[in-house]
Parts: sequence; C-alpha cells; structure tokens
Amino acid sequence: MKWFEIELEIPVYGKSFEIVQAFDSETAIQIAIKKTVNQYNIPSHGVSIVLVKEINNQI
Repeated sequence: MKWFEIELEIPVYGKSFEIVQAFDSETAIQIAIKKTVNQYNIPSHGVSIVLVKEINNQI
C-alpha cells in the first residue's frame, strides 16, 4: 500500500488535509472524503478535492 496526502476544500471550514494509506489514488480520495464527512458532519457533495499527492516514503 502507498501513502497519499489529500488536500480538501470544505465550504465554511476552509482547507483540510488528510494522510491516508491506500492501494491507489481513487481509493485514497474516497477514504479522505469519508473521514472528512464524519469529522465535520457535512454532506459529501460539499467537499472538493484540491490536490492528491503520493508520499514517497524512502529513507
């Protein structure tokens, strides 16, 4: 699995960042939206994805 940093835009609240682990970026987006919807108690259609970035975890 890979790590992804997802930047989301939430009306009224502003920007939010989620770091999630997933197999691909589409799954990472779904996870980040789900976490944000639960955290802010807002509908999912109100959340916009601004940036999806795969985090390179090389040491």
